[in-house]
Amino acid sequence: MKARQAVITKPFATEVREVDLPDPADNQILVAAEVSAISPGTELAVYTGTHQWLLDPNLPDWKFPFRSGYSAAGTVVAVGKSVTGWKTGDRVSFPGNHASAELLTIGHERGRLWKLPANLDFEKAALACILRYGMGASIRAGLTLGRSFAVLGLGMIGQAALRCAMAAGANPVIGIDSVKMRRDAAMKAGADLTLDPNDPNFKQQMNEFLGMKGAEIVADATGVPDAIPTAMSLACDAGQVVVVGSPRGKAKDVNFYDDLHRRYIEVTGAHGNQLFEPAHTRLAGAWDINKAQKWLLALLANGRLNLNGLITHRIKPEELGTTYEGLLKNKETYLAAVMRWK
Repeated sequence: MKARQAVITKPFATEVREVDLPDPADNQILVAAEVSAISPGTELAVYTGTHQWLLDPNLPDWKFPFRSGYSAAGTVVAVGKSVTGWKTGDRVSFPGNHASAELLTIGHERGRLWKLPANLDFEKAALACILRYGMGASIRAGLTLGRSFAVLGLGMIGQAALRCAMAAGANPVIGIDSVKMRRDAAMKAGADLTLDPNDPNFKQQMNEFLGMKGAEIVADATGVPDAIPTAMSLACDAGQVVVVGSPRGKAKDVNFYDDLHRRYIEVTGAHGNQLFEPAHTRLAGAWDINKAQKWLLALLANGRLNLNGLITHRIKPEELGTTYEGLLKNKETYLAAVMRWK
């Protein structure tokens, strides 16, 4: 089967190539993609050549030409002889690259797939694997029902964190970002308040809205190491700070005694991949990657998790480079983009 793949060939360069895919092996499933979604944090780090894993000799898959993307939806077109539980025609969500078709090896990290609820369309489902990374804030925080929740950084992962927090019963939910379009998208999603961190009074405004000093849960989704102290300052005493954006670098000016220790604050990481690692499942009880993805797909289908105002661009594969440039340089226009393959 011929397939098209949108790849990053080198920093700041992309192309669409055509490859021949073999029939699935006994332990493989062939899926034809309808839609794939762009993850701005990871993909832009590779596109700009700044992702730390590109220099790691132990990670051969993280080299140019790089097959970007890890969130897609489509239809099963062929199933290997030893694979059970799947059949041709199944509509699925899967951690797919930007490609018109993909072979998934059962048992491999990228070999997972999840059936779509009957009333869920491919576009919404294509975002599910990315949404898991923001969802980690609600899982890591534990109890969310009725607790105040602030999200610092309203890019793709921050929007996911905010929307999942609302679906998990957090209240009130506040979004914080310097980009007006992102704040507007959060309000369309149902946020109770949005704030501009460039406003010198934004912390006072948040505290007056909450009726207390600081939020009970703060999700840092900026991906900026030096934003961690700001996130800590937004939490109430004995509050929680959950880092869901990938902070590539080292933070400075963290006063561990006054700002963390004496205030009894908990600061934790919540990388989405940890949802299927033994270390996480021991801490989080019944949560694992399968439960997380099924929860996301079910709530996208029933509307409790909405995507209002999130998708700003629907693109062709040949427009990937232009879209990366837009995500980098035009944040008032670009937020989330999906690639259509049919």
